Amino acid sequence: MGKGIGDAVIRPLKNALDDMPVHVRQLSEMFRKHGQKQNRNTDGVTDLDGTNVPDALRDGWRRDTDWTPNDVVDAGWGDRPQPGEYLDADYIDQHLARFDDGASRIYFSDALHTYGPGQRDHATFAFPTSELQKILDDTGGDAHAVADALGIDAKYFHIDNDLNLPLKDVEIRHFAPEELTNLRLPSGNESGANENWLPGGYLPTGIPEAVIDVPETATGYGPNFDGDYNPGMWPGTANSLGLHL
Repeated sequence: MGKGIGDAVIRPLKNALDDMPVHVRQLSEMFRKHGQKQNRNTDGVTDLDGTNVPDALRDGWRRDTDWTPNDVVDAGWGDRPQPGEYLDADYIDQHLARFDDGASRIYFSDALHTYGPGQRDHATFAFPTSELQKILDDTGGDAHAVADALGIDAKYFHIDNDLNLPLKDVEIRHFAPEELTNLRLPSGNESGANENWLPGGYLPTGIPEAVIDVPETATGYGPNFDGDYNPGMWPGTANSLGLHL
């Protein structure tokens, strides 16, 4: 009787995975757990293969740290360590170099013009401009396809997260390289970090992300603008974005 897939494929993969450092296995599990886009060849192989972990991140975890990916996430919002405590300096430099041509972010128009381009902590998440533009080009601006590429629910761009309702008005804001104040990897302690945040500077779908500071005058919640509502003074350049179904 010939060897089945368990002998020919799954067992070697399992043995190889057993030899991987624990952080690679944990990152692999995290990306599989949170990611919505997975490459499936066979069910058994997918459960053992860590292909969803970006290649750079596989080698970027410091070997001299006691922090594991699970430890970082489980530390909880506000208590997570800074990325430099568990990621190599070269990895961080190379990751941030992906933003050399600027960063961009999609905003809901109503929220942007009520609260400004920053979160409560005067910071915002952003993607490399080229990476976000590629998503828009590849999807043709289809709202559900864009949401899928960003690892968020298809209902995200709909009013009240209801697929039966129209899309919200959105716009994209481009931040020039000189506007990337305090460009850094996310720590997971930012007010914009949600339950899907992963250590290493990537969305669960493998899209790189970073955080920049936004001036306090460009971040506010309604009356917190103190009458100084002046989008012309905000960092970034606004561009219309017509997502569609």
